[in-house]
This record gives sequence, C-alpha cells and structure tokens, in this order.
Amino acid sequence: MYPNTKQHIQSIQWNDFPGGYGSSTEEVPPILESLCDMEEEDEVLSLLYGELLSHLRQGYLVFDILNPVIQIFDSLCKERFSHPAALLDFLAYVYTLDIRSAVPLLTMPVRYSFGRKEEAPDPGFASFKTFFKQHFYKATDETLITSDVYYTAVLFPAAEEISRIFNIIINNSNNRIVAKTAIISAAVINYLTEEKQELPEEIKQLFNADETLTAFIALFNGISGFPVEQEQLQELLDMEEDVEAQWAQAFIIVVATDALLIGNLSDEERFRTALDGILPILEEQKAIFDQEEQEMDFPLYPYMAEDLTSIVFRNFLNRGEVLDVSELNDAQRYCLEKLRALKIHTHAMLHAGLLPEGITPDNQPTLLPIYNYSI
Repeated sequence: MYPNTKQHIQSIQWNDFPGGYGSSTEEVPPILESLCDMEEEDEVLSLLYGELLSHLRQGYLVFDILNPVIQIFDSLCKERFSHPAALLDFLAYVYTLDIRSAVPLLTMPVRYSFGRKEEAPDPGFASFKTFFKQHFYKATDETLITSDVYYTAVLFPAAEEISRIFNIIINNSNNRIVAKTAIISAAVINYLTEEKQELPEEIKQLFNADETLTAFIALFNGISGFPVEQEQLQELLDMEEDVEAQWAQAFIIVVATDALLIGNLSDEERFRTALDGILPILEEQKAIFDQEEQEMDFPLYPYMAEDLTSIVFRNFLNRGEVLDVSELNDAQRYCLEKLRALKIHTHAMLHAGLLPEGITPDNQPTLLPIYNYSI
C-alpha cells in the first residue's frame, strides 16, 4: 500500500537527520515502511508509540529526524492513509512541550524544571503546523472532525478563527461532540488573544435548547474572561469526565474550574470567592490521587493543579529566573498562601520561578517534591 510514500522513504538521506539513538537513521525507515502496510488502528498506534516515539523524542527533547518523518506522514495523507487523525495526535504528543508553552491551559501539562527557559520551538514544529493546516483544517463544508476545531485553537489561536468556529457550531448543530469541543476552542482563543468575543445569540439558543449543553454557555463565558458564577458551572463541576469534549483529556471538571477561575480574574473579591470554591474540589481530588496507583502521565488532580497555577501565575511563566513573592499581586499572593497551606506545588509554579516552601536555589534537591509519584 501507499507506493509513493514507500518510494519517498527510500529517497530520503536519513543519515542527515540524527534521532534518539545512534541507530535511529537505520531503524526509522523500516518502521515507516511497516506503517504503510498497516490497516488496523490499534496496530498503527502500537507502532507509533511503541516503536517510533523514542527515536523522535526522549523526555521533552525532540530530534531532527522528526522533520523527514513529518514529510512521510504528509505523503501518507496525500495517498489517503486510513487513520490520519492517529498521525496528527501522535505528532501533538511529540510536541507536548511546544503546545503547552503556547497554550498553558487545557492541553497536556509539562513536567517543567525550575529555572529552565524555553527559547524556541523544537525542530519541525512549523512543519507540524503546516501538516495540520494542509490535511485537517477545513475552510469549506467538507466532512469535519473534532481535531479541526481543537487543533485550530492549539496551533492557530487567531481572533479571526473565532467566527469560523462559531459557524462550525451552527452548521454542525446536531453533532454534540463537535459542538462541545468547538465552543471550548473558541473560548480558549478568546483567552489567549484577550479578544473576549461574545457568543452569538443563535448559538445560545442552540445550547439552551438542550439541557445537557446549557452549562457550556457559562463554560465559554468563563474561559473567555466574562464573569461567571459557580452555580452556573456546578453541573460540570460535579462531573469528572465528558468523553464528548476533546479538551483536557476529557476532564470536563478541569475545564469548568478553569472557566470559574478565569471568569473572575479581573475582580479580586470575585477571584477569592471563586478560588475558595475551587480549592475544596482540588483538595478532594488530591486525596483521591494520593490513595490510588496512577497509570496516566497527568491524571485528574495534577492536571487541575497545573491548569490552576498556570492561569494564576501566567504572567511569570517561562521567565527562567526566581520569582520573588513581592512581585505577586494580592490575588496571586492569596492563591500562593492557600496552596502552601494545602501543601500543593506544581510544575507550572516551577516554570514561573516559584520553588516549594523552604527550598531555595542554593539548597534545592535534584528531585523536587511535586506529586511524589513516577510513571
């Protein structure tokens, strides 16, 4: 299958692109050739994550060999590969660090080290964005998948995309999966661009007509930066997962706590009230987390904690230097005091320049006590 892609694999000078191992330039081409012969999705996923991944990325270090691999993925899609979304999601996983740096909420969190500053995107990230735009971004009424609206917000969070996403919601009003993912995507772009575009009346009517979607209006408003009350989000705060929503690994409770927090950031009194409503939820999830064996890289509690602190300390992320508490505003200081009282520290706080209480750059251990578990 896919003869043009197989020919392309043979034409690449793989020795020009080092990978995770000295043997990567020899091992990657036959792995890609095997990919061309696979029909079942579970086989594709097993090969991508089980055999190919470590050649492309180790830890968060991405290797140059990813550039020609993206070329091969592009060729596969041009030959109508059976599982294109698997390739897209795989590349997004490889670029976890770049994505989280650009979109510091509702995307896969990162185990940041203290004081490390990310200067530039990893090799091939621009090619990944082009790959998405060419094969998944829909400018017409072609068949739509949720990856379009999700990755549009992740990779191209421009204000002009919001109206396009609104049209997608209206034109796919019978598709709950698209509607849920799209309304969150539009809100995330609002947050990142600080545009604060309001939800059109037609979409409000669509979501109000289905009681299972009504709370998503408050979700949109909160993430977009409009004031929101906890009662408006309570239905989602009482849920852990919603598999129909692609954001935050389907942890809809994380999306809801983010919305409650962001929607009240601009008013200190409202922010404190919102935070006081969120912290008992976070503490409850922490207790569950401490009692269970963890199989996911970022299960619910760490995901929620990372998002909360990424939002509160957003203006200090990626400075690459120590953050003095005197630099915090009153709301940030209030949050920090509450987190310390609960003995909660996050990788996002490290990224912002905040070390755990009692630890200084001079006496910090090799491994900082963040979540005290390993995968």
